[in-house]
Amino acid sequence: MGPQISVLKFAVVDIETTGGFPSQHGITEIAIVLHDGEQIEGVYETLINPHQPIPPFIANMTGISNQMVAAAPSFDKVAANIFNLLENRVFVAHNVNFDYSFVHYHLQIAGYQLEVPKLCTIRLSRKAFPGHKKYGLGHLCRTLDIQIENRHRAGGDAKATAQILDLVIQNNGKTLISELIKRH
Repeated sequence: MGPQISVLKFAVVDIETTGGFPSQHGITEIAIVLHDGEQIEGVYETLINPHQPIPPFIANMTGISNQMVAAAPSFDKVAANIFNLLENRVFVAHNVNFDYSFVHYHLQIAGYQLEVPKLCTIRLSRKAFPGHKKYGLGHLCRTLDIQIENRHRAGGDAKATAQILDLVIQNNGKTLISELIKRH
């Protein structure tokens, strides 16, 4: 028998980075939306100084500049807080393996071992809302009539992802969520 959703708590995460590989790139922003399976409990959001230049194409897409992160804390300064927010929750993200790989790697470097179940809202959405042509966050939110504020910023994308999770839960998706978590 898989985990029971009634006892599951979720951490909906979105990050912005300097590139695609955790061992070579840094996190520039993280947002965590805490969800108790029924409603949002809280939101954590911070810029992070990656201690490496943000490539211009990423800065253009996210709007996060080197100047914005210059005074932001390093990941190791916020790692304890991030770990405490994620511990004992299901790590939820749109394309979860990307976000989880970065957060897991950078927490490990800071001395924290994160071992939590993962839930991908792309995979979840394909099962809960079949028939859409695309399941990227922007396309899915337009189709489901979810407004994304601050697209390509961690806070806006995490809040939109939390709304997708909410829709699935409200549409009798508890069994589906439990099955997808069990398979990970």
